[in-house]
Amino acid sequence: MKFLMRWVADGLAIYLALYLLDSVLGPRFHLGAAYPAILAAIFLGLGNAFVKPLYRALERPFQAAIVTGLTVLLNFLFLHLFVWAGDGLATTHFVWVLLAAALVCLLTGLINWLVGFRPKGKPRPSIRTTVERKTRAGQ
Repeated sequence: MKFLMRWVADGLAIYLALYLLDSVLGPRFHLGAAYPAILAAIFLGLGNAFVKPLYRALERPFQAAIVTGLTVLLNFLFLHLFVWAGDGLATTHFVWVLLAAALVCLLTGLINWLVGFRPKGKPRPSIRTTVERKTRAGQ
């Protein structure tokens, strides 16, 4: 069930990212119809749903950065494949596809964080005040 929820959340983030880029970049990144965005959301969401559990397995920031880079690369390859294969998604340069892949990665991470996909026992990140830090340090 969690896998399906993650897939839906990732698909929603990808769909939002493609429409956001279409409205901001205009002719440089054009989404002609809704079906390429839906297909991209399905395939990229499935790929990202498999990659996201790797974040949990990694404890070190360097390894997490590598997985993030691989996620952006995977998103770039899938999006570039959709640009190449279809007429509904068009771009003038591969840099815009790379920007779309990075935005997709950022939005999927944000939506997954907001929905609450995190390891059990690990609390949601919060901001500590200076007083809380001093009391914890004194204990």
